[in-house]
Order: sequence, then C-alpha cells, then structure tokens
Amino acid sequence: MEDQATVAVLNELLALEQRNLAGRLLESTVFVSRLSVENLNLVKRMAQASAEHGAWLAEAIIALDGVPGPRHGDVHTADLHYLDLRHILPRLTTDHENLIQKYTLAAARITSESKANSVASHILRRHQEELDSLRQLPSESVTAVS
Repeated sequence: MEDQATVAVLNELLALEQRNLAGRLLESTVFVSRLSVENLNLVKRMAQASAEHGAWLAEAIIALDGVPGPRHGDVHTADLHYLDLRHILPRLTTDHENLIQKYTLAAARITSESKANSVASHILRRHQEELDSLRQLPSESVTAVS
C-alpha cells in the first residue's frame, strides 16, 4: 500500500480517537454519584488510553512523512452535560463496539505497512480489553434508568 494511503487510514483512526466518547465524558460535566466512582475510574483509564493511542497514531503518521489531521470533535456528544454516568455507560459500550469495528476494518486496509499495522493492531487489542471491562460492570451500572 502506498504511504499516502496508509497515512489516510491512520488519520481516520486518529480522528476516531479524538472523538472517543470516553474522553468526551471527561470534558463534559457528567454527574458522578457515589455508586459511579468505580465506573468513573474505568472511563478515566479509557480516556488516558485514547490520548496515548492518538499520540502513537500521530507518531506513525509522521514516520511515514505524513501530517496528522486536525482535531475532530463530535457534536453528537453535546448532550452529556449533567447526565448520570451510569446512564451513559450503555452508550459508551455501543460507541466502543463501533470503534472496534472501524479499527478492525482499518487494520485490514494497512496490512502491507508493518509498523502502521502493528500500531493499529495494538490499539485494537487495547480497545477490546476496555470493552471487556465495560461488559464486566455490574448490570445495574450499565442499565439506563428511566
């Protein structure tokens, strides 16, 4: 695969990391009750990992003589303010499932560039571990209450 095409794929992944819901949750004024503290710790770890992923992707892009794309925000997350974290966890789980699907497709597109594929595959594995952690939360933590 041509380096420019690989850079384009890596920039797509970088944009996904920048729009990652876990990081956006920490940028908003989400409500955290005493029951949600453990969930908040998981979200913090996920947001920190997403920042690391973004840095790794930017490094891989630069190594291929590319330029990391501009920051992308997600306007669909503007409704997070003042919501209870426990009510957002199902949405975070769905968001993470979609993220993993997109990473899987992207990683398949860059198999010929070993370093880029290695970075994408490593991040994909980390996202899968995070999804497993989300799914292991007690069911009352992940169920939205009306």
